[in-house]
Amino acid sequence: MCSEEKIPIGKITAAQGMCGEVRLFHDSGDEEALRRLSSLFLSGASGEKEYRIEWLRMQKRTPIIKLSGVEDRDTAESLTGAGVYALLSESRPDDEDAWLVSDLVGLKVFSPGADGSALGSVKSVIDNPAHDVLEIETEGGIRLLPFIDAFVIDVDTEKGIIIAPPAGWAEI
Repeated sequence: MCSEEKIPIGKITAAQGMCGEVRLFHDSGDEEALRRLSSLFLSGASGEKEYRIEWLRMQKRTPIIKLSGVEDRDTAESLTGAGVYALLSESRPDDEDAWLVSDLVGLKVFSPGADGSALGSVKSVIDNPAHDVLEIETEGGIRLLPFIDAFVIDVDTEKGIIIAPPAGWAEI
């Protein structure tokens, strides 16, 4: 068992075909990030187990993965519902200006020129075909904000996120 830090990346949703492939719901939807991985850690009722990735292919936007030791549909079906984790070191993008979803969750969200008080904090990042969406937990409840340049001014994984939401966003 590897003691290096792991991050959650999704879950196994179903078996695919008859040869042991599985369908993965991948939190970020980033195919390049998946292709950097050499193995996955699956966590379920029977504990955690590491599987080497033999191959990965995409079916539309859904990753289909062949894991070592999973040779038939019955074994693949037994993995359905398992949480999927990856090594943080393999998941981190090479680009210095890029970040992981796990880097953003929990960050405080501010408006420009704010008095220092946070509008809320990032609860999750929703993968959306057009663009990602920030799910921000505020005192008034959950607010969604498209993760686009028009609304997200700056992201600093240590200090927080500065946003310029559309008028009325906080009152919705």
